Amino acid sequence: MKRIFIVLGVILFFSLGANAQVKEAVVGVDGFTCSLCAKGVEGQLESLDFIKSVKTNLKATTFTLTFVKGKKINLSKLEKAITDGGFTLRDIKVKADGTLAGDAASGFSLNTGNSPNLNLKNAQGSFDKGDAVSVSGMVTLPNTLNVSTIKKK
Repeated sequence: MKRIFIVLGVILFFSLGANAQVKEAVVGVDGFTCSLCAKGVEGQLESLDFIKSVKTNLKATTFTLTFVKGKKINLSKLEKAITDGGFTLRDIKVKADGTLAGDAASGFSLNTGNSPNLNLKNAQGSFDKGDAVSVSGMVTLPNTLNVSTIKKK
């Protein structure tokens, strides 16, 4: 019986880790007004090996990014891709699943497995180290996430 609980615990641990990831980012860009401008930035973003897909919204001047599973995301490279395209990064909003590290007193960080740990700012609620959570918010580079929503999974 003890072995069954150990095996179940290991399976649960690894299944939570497999689902932990930054799932999507919406990148706001200032300065582009036409589809030709957007294509230049889109090409810069698509050249990053961790980007799976890029969807452009000309009206909102944003790019919605999805990521290659198992690849590490480098948020600073997103900013560089945009500036190399000749434009200015306005903001990065992310949706992520992960596990919490730290505590309420010293502050939590989010371990996603596919990005550097994100230091959580304004995480409201009753959480403990090791909790599996879904988080959304705005990134302040290099690695702070200003939380807009956070909930236990």
